[in-house]
Amino acid sequence: MQATKNIASIITWLSGVIITLLVIIFPLVYFVVSYEYMVGSLETEGQIGSSQIMKIISTNPYDWEFELHRLQEALSDYPRKGHAERWRTLNTINEVIAENMAELDTPVIKRSFQLYDTGVVVGRLEIYRSIRPLLMKTVMVALIMLPVGAGAFLILRFLPIRTIYKAEEALRKSKQLLEKTFASLRDAVLILDAGTGKIIDCNQATTTLFGYTRNEMLNRTPGFMHLTEEEFREFNRHLDSAVKDKGFMFLPEFSMKQKDGTTFPAEHTMLPLEDDQHNRIGWVHVIQDIRERKKMEEELLKSQKLESLGVLAGGIAHDFNNLLTAILGNISLIKLYLHSPEEVSQIIEDAEKATLRARDLTHQLLTFSQGGTPVIKTTSIVQITKESAGFALRGSNVKCEFSVPDDLWQVDVDEGQISQVVNNLIINADHAMPEGGIINVRFSNVVIAENDILPLKQGKYVEISFQDHGIGIPKEYLHKIFDPYFTTKQKGSGLGLATAYSILKKHHGYIAVESVKGDGSLFQVYLPASGEHATPELPEEEKYRYGKGRILLMDDEDAVRKAVCLMLKGIGYEVVAAKEGRETVALYRKALESGQPFDAVILDITIPGGMGGKETNRQLMEIDRNVRTIVSSGYSNDPIMSEYKDHGFRGVLAKPYRVKELSETVARIIETAQ
Repeated sequence: MQATKNIASIITWLSGVIITLLVIIFPLVYFVVSYEYMVGSLETEGQIGSSQIMKIISTNPYDWEFELHRLQEALSDYPRKGHAERWRTLNTINEVIAENMAELDTPVIKRSFQLYDTGVVVGRLEIYRSIRPLLMKTVMVALIMLPVGAGAFLILRFLPIRTIYKAEEALRKSKQLLEKTFASLRDAVLILDAGTGKIIDCNQATTTLFGYTRNEMLNRTPGFMHLTEEEFREFNRHLDSAVKDKGFMFLPEFSMKQKDGTTFPAEHTMLPLEDDQHNRIGWVHVIQDIRERKKMEEELLKSQKLESLGVLAGGIAHDFNNLLTAILGNISLIKLYLHSPEEVSQIIEDAEKATLRARDLTHQLLTFSQGGTPVIKTTSIVQITKESAGFALRGSNVKCEFSVPDDLWQVDVDEGQISQVVNNLIINADHAMPEGGIINVRFSNVVIAENDILPLKQGKYVEISFQDHGIGIPKEYLHKIFDPYFTTKQKGSGLGLATAYSILKKHHGYIAVESVKGDGSLFQVYLPASGEHATPELPEEEKYRYGKGRILLMDDEDAVRKAVCLMLKGIGYEVVAAKEGRETVALYRKALESGQPFDAVILDITIPGGMGGKETNRQLMEIDRNVRTIVSSGYSNDPIMSEYKDHGFRGVLAKPYRVKELSETVARIIETAQ
């Protein structure tokens, strides 16, 4: 408002100057110019008139004073323009020789001109002109300019100020709207100074999210909102790289810290603020809390698994029944051929193969059921893809053709979650070809450069492309297919591709799609590579490692305890079995005190109603820090199974296992200790 008052004062002053110019200066200039013109015209008329009189003098130099008629006639020709003037001719002694008798209103101006005869002054010509008409005209001009000046003053004084007030009011309303919008945004918004990097403004959502007051946040760099100083430097490195490439930064996930120390995942967007000369003066930093989104993604994964499991259930049940048939049939044959050792040996081998296939089937089901944060391990993507595709296409008239290079890298993935991605893509391709057909699955090694068009970090990746030849996806739907619950199927839930996208995002991978309606679809999956080549699995000859020592076994299943005890005794070990953790700890302590310690302990992770393997191992380590424990579980994707060393275990056995795996693991643990 003060600025507006200052501008109004300046406009008022300028308006006063303009009206002064119009009402005073303009008439004055008019008078001066007209007066100069009048004087000039008198000079000209005087020169002409004196020349005519001097012609009369030259023709009668001695008696010219008596040429009254001729002199009067010469004077009567003026003024020619209707000006009120008086002319008279005088001799050298100032006697009036001739004159016109015009009456003049005062004031008047006078001009005199010498009359010569052969170079001698013989008289003079005087001309008088009234300037009252000029003064009257000047007054008229002033009177005319007065309303003009007043109108100009009003226009200049009030119109701009009114416009300024309107503009200021519009600006004020716009500012209020901006402030209300800024304050009401659900996402946290920071305004940062480009030079210092300090916070110069923030909205209410920022203080609510981080737990600080506005004054506590202003004039500070945002480092206090990051987990550590190193994290803050890493964030700035992301910013510098993104701004250099794109002029702004979008970071899908980077953790932040609240005032009470609570950390949370956040999505970041940073846009530059520029002045009229395109100089960067600040940053707008938008921070979105994505905790709820991540929870929804986890729920999405769970919901989608139920749908996918329904598709797989028929094929799994079919395969499992076939395997059970093979197992039961071979066991029955053993009874029948007990008198023929050679036949029994072959039958047992067939039963074991069927059991191993059943184990693979349950392993696939277990890995498929896992969700949440990926449990990363280095593995072959080819094996995962083939197994998942095989399950998805049970009973279908569609089949897969695989193209695998010899030097394909391994990948760092969660097997269960990537199986789910492959399963979803294969099911979609199958549905796209109701009349049957081929799905071409190709694997390749790719290196993503720093400025690659794909939104991936620089590095090595394995690309898996799934090409079907089905109905394709309409162009208008391509940008929606990864949205949750978007589907064009009558019975679809719209969760499959959304789940695949979420899983790949957690793996720092990417999924792209190309499709033409009526000409099939191509999905390209990118996964981080470990840089190693996939090692093909070769069949090994069944060999057992025999040993000696005392083994303590803990398992709640009677059948498992009995079978494992027999297996261990068969390869040379003495075995003591327990049902749960407390019994195990008591047996281990007693053996240690008696001087006959156990050489290794096999612990099942899950004991319903009792102390499980994790807690048992902790208590055993309190008794004996050199205890050699092996963790075992039917839940092969339990994090303890993949990170057993972090929990103090020396080895791991995934159920079910054969004598070969058992003998090798136990022998290695005992030999390493020796």
